[in-house]
Amino acid sequence: MLSLSKSLAPLRHRNYRLLFISFIISMLGDGVWLVALPWVAMELGGNSSDLAMVVGAESVGLISCVLVGGALADRYPRKAVIGWSLTAALGALSALTIIHISGHLEIWHLVGAALVLGAAAAISGPATDAFTPDLVPEDDLHAANALESIVRSLAVRMVGPAVGGLLISLVDSLIIIVMNAVSFGIAAVCVAMIKPLPSAVGRADDGAADADGAPVPYRQALRYLFSERWLWVLIVWSGLVLLLQSGPRQVLLPFVIHNDLGGDARNYGTLIAVTGIAAVVGSFVVASRKPPRDYPRLMLLAWTAGAAPLALMVFVPSFWMLLPLGVMYGFFSTVGNVYWSTLVQTSVPSAVRGRVISIDWLGSLALVPLSAALAGLSPNRGFVIWLFVLGGALPVLLTLFTLRWVDLQALRTAPADESKASTAEADTAKGSTGTADVPGPSSAADSAPVPLS
Repeated sequence: MLSLSKSLAPLRHRNYRLLFISFIISMLGDGVWLVALPWVAMELGGNSSDLAMVVGAESVGLISCVLVGGALADRYPRKAVIGWSLTAALGALSALTIIHISGHLEIWHLVGAALVLGAAAAISGPATDAFTPDLVPEDDLHAANALESIVRSLAVRMVGPAVGGLLISLVDSLIIIVMNAVSFGIAAVCVAMIKPLPSAVGRADDGAADADGAPVPYRQALRYLFSERWLWVLIVWSGLVLLLQSGPRQVLLPFVIHNDLGGDARNYGTLIAVTGIAAVVGSFVVASRKPPRDYPRLMLLAWTAGAAPLALMVFVPSFWMLLPLGVMYGFFSTVGNVYWSTLVQTSVPSAVRGRVISIDWLGSLALVPLSAALAGLSPNRGFVIWLFVLGGALPVLLTLFTLRWVDLQALRTAPADESKASTAEADTAKGSTGTADVPGPSSAADSAPVPLS
């Protein structure tokens, strides 16, 4: 049975409420900016190449700074790292505002601002993901990840773009830039108001320290990552699946809708909206109930169920038959993503959590440009069919290989009573300090995790 109270449980905690409000505001700003940016560029006389340069600059900032973001999240207070990144985004948009008012705004200014915004997102993202477990009890962590997934789907895919389109028709681009800058400012103020709970101070404020208080070098974080087979294998799995899927979805699917199914931009928008709605429903379903004991295995199966429909999209005889495939993708991929966030946040020690999350981000992002390039190699119908079929079928084979090579059942969560008992015993053994991190579960490689000291 779905439970609204369970879904909203993380919001009972003041600290997390502030982080969540900051997240909502920044995501809405991203959604508005996604739609407004092309029009700002066109107002400046830019063409498609100029817009590609602006968008590419943001991607460069994101990919080049994501590992730095993880290191900062482990070395400095995560609250401060998030605040710094939001302030940097505020500064970039404030500079754009001043230049716009002066009448000297040019495309290269947009490129510079996009580079800073991408870098800010690369730094704040891993820090936010690593900070969330410090603000909510573990019982509410799963619901918190689902809530953030709901906001991301609504803000970036639906509400933000809709608001952006409305604003473009009503106000000058200067107003949109100012509003986006203000959104980052409000988000930064919300983060500044967070006061870490006494029980989380050790985790929140010296995330880079091991049990002895010494900083954990990056090489130790990498040793930990590669000692946990489940962790690096699933990061590689997600990177390969995005290589197979992102190009066909983002580059080729609009052409399939237009050329093969006789659709237009409204049809493509409808598919995106339906996918977003399915993602919201999936997030709410997993937020309203506790994760099952074998959720790591279910996570991988959900990801696979979301990826497989791509193989059928190129064969459907009408646009309307694409919609249920989009629903499957939106629902199951979101369920898998929420489970993944929970698994990493609860299994990876706080001392290296930021860097592990940033490596996960990099693994997910690094091959996306290559996927787009592969999708643009040839307009030949046969080539397109093979890309869609392989994009949907190979993830299934990768999953079968992963399930055989990695014992995901070893990562099952213990029942609540058992977990509480184990925690109590651990606290007793440690003198009830309440500050030590519980290491992740044993890897499928049957090797002990690398010590973080």
